Amino acid sequence: MRAHVLETGDAESPALVLVHGGGHGARMWRRQLEALSDHFHVVAPDLPGFGGTPGPFSLTAAVESVVETARRLRPVHLCGHSLGAIVAARVAAEYPDLLARLVLVGGPEIAPGRTSSRRIRTERHRPGWLVRAISDVPGRRGWNDVLDALETSDLSDALPRIAAPTLVLCGQRDRTSLPDARRTSAAIPGAHLITVPHAGHLLPMTAPHAFNATVRGFLIPDTGGPADAVAIDRDRSGPRP
Repeated sequence: MRAHVLETGDAESPALVLVHGGGHGARMWRRQLEALSDHFHVVAPDLPGFGGTPGPFSLTAAVESVVETARRLRPVHLCGHSLGAIVAARVAAEYPDLLARLVLVGGPEIAPGRTSSRRIRTERHRPGWLVRAISDVPGRRGWNDVLDALETSDLSDALPRIAAPTLVLCGQRDRTSLPDARRTSAAIPGAHLITVPHAGHLLPMTAPHAFNATVRGFLIPDTGGPADAVAIDRDRSGPRP
């Protein structure tokens, strides 16, 4: 089953695949589809159970869906946000031949079932109308499929196997995700952690200029790098755990 995707840019340009989080589907990348298509063939799929792609959602189905997209375009730059970062990290660990570079945004949560069990239990009580209002999931059943997947997800073994050059990107105000971002960057060989001041969890949507400039600088190193493109900080909050 091929995912519903949004695409911009020249098909002959390097491919950049954007994997959305657990809220909005592919449409969350609207500002990236507009801004990054000058250098990249930008492809944003809806994961299974989101937007225009039929469900049900599972991490296995999500990984397979992204792999199917990446195989059409290989090698790809792969960028995932939050839930999408979990999916992207698994793709990078299991299918290294498909990737050129990897960007992980807003975490990812390494083992949500251990560190966010209370939040996951709370999320299960969201009424269907609220799920539809805050996400591109059609109702509570699909929302619970996502929560089931998060409860069993654990990237501990996957992260050290990632070989692609990796940027871990997090908003400094994203207090929930920042500890996982630090642990993730420490676990991936050679990974770099960059934090964006005055930005929270929805960094690609709420701080698109900073996000786009940082990602562009990482994916196109001869542009001078992200630190020359926008006011960002390499993580200075102390040693990584």
